Amino acid sequence: MVVLLLACPLLGAAPVVPKKGAPVSPPVPAVRFELYRAVDRGDPKAGSNVHIGADGKRYGMGREDYRPFIERCELVPPKGVDPLALELVFLPYFGEQKPSTTLAAYFKAQAVGASKLRELLPRDLTGYLRSPAEERRFFSTLIEPETQPTSVLVVWNGDTQWYVDNVFYRLERADGWTRRDCTDVVEGSLQDFLRHSPLIQPRLNEGLSGLSHPERPERFSAKDIVLTLQKTPGMPGTRDFWLEVHADGRFMFSRTVRGTDPHRLTTLLIAARRLRVSDNGRQAARPPAHDEQVTTLSWQVDGRRTQVTLGRDTPYSVMQFARQMAAAYGIEL
Repeated sequence: MVVLLLACPLLGAAPVVPKKGAPVSPPVPAVRFELYRAVDRGDPKAGSNVHIGADGKRYGMGREDYRPFIERCELVPPKGVDPLALELVFLPYFGEQKPSTTLAAYFKAQAVGASKLRELLPRDLTGYLRSPAEERRFFSTLIEPETQPTSVLVVWNGDTQWYVDNVFYRLERADGWTRRDCTDVVEGSLQDFLRHSPLIQPRLNEGLSGLSHPERPERFSAKDIVLTLQKTPGMPGTRDFWLEVHADGRFMFSRTVRGTDPHRLTTLLIAARRLRVSDNGRQAARPPAHDEQVTTLSWQVDGRRTQVTLGRDTPYSVMQFARQMAAAYGIEL
């Protein structure tokens, strides 16, 4: 299954004619497509990882140096193809029938808001959930948490709108396009990417609670603070910082937004999900002594928030994650 995301500017608005002598804004970039897929960046010469079972037999566990990354490539449609005129076919898993639509119509509804989107989307997931769970895992829709697509296609035009294919609709005639300008953007598997990327999560229900799958751990909210790293002020001349990262990839220093990077956040959330911290590690630390600096780290994954005060007894894996997060946002611990 190939998953497609599309983004475009607002549709249906009247063109704005600049006043005489006023500076002319640069043209809105053309719709662009990005293909995301998992690649293995481990050592191709590494041997196989072997597990000896309880029966004494040797079982292959894949390559010993397996390092999955998410590669992003630009996907170029053939000449003469108008991407906004491409057809969207409603998926057959929701117990409802909807006429086919176009990307242009979908984006226009998305720009209007929930009232218009509801005309294109299922009423709820009642019909979908009537199918047995063992069958749903093979459905070609990202609604299903257990789905395993082979790639994700993202198409941007500006930063305001995007469409995810194979959620409620399937985009027609998007196969066989040319790839170029490939680069690695996230460390982790494609399943990790789907679970944690702020490009994917908002589109799984389009902001409508009735379309949220009951097995998903939490509902996406761009305002949620999912990562923090803070060092309290100390003696004069010492360094302190306060970093907060929101669920949509925005990062802030001392409550001031400094940028947005969804892929940087996705990599860190994938790493955080692998951490295992004892109950003692989540307990509140003792009050610091006068002028003593305290560094705290917190992360929220799958609806669960964990906070750790860094110190000599901090687990090695947590310290490594703190260093990874600090390096990602240019902080010196």
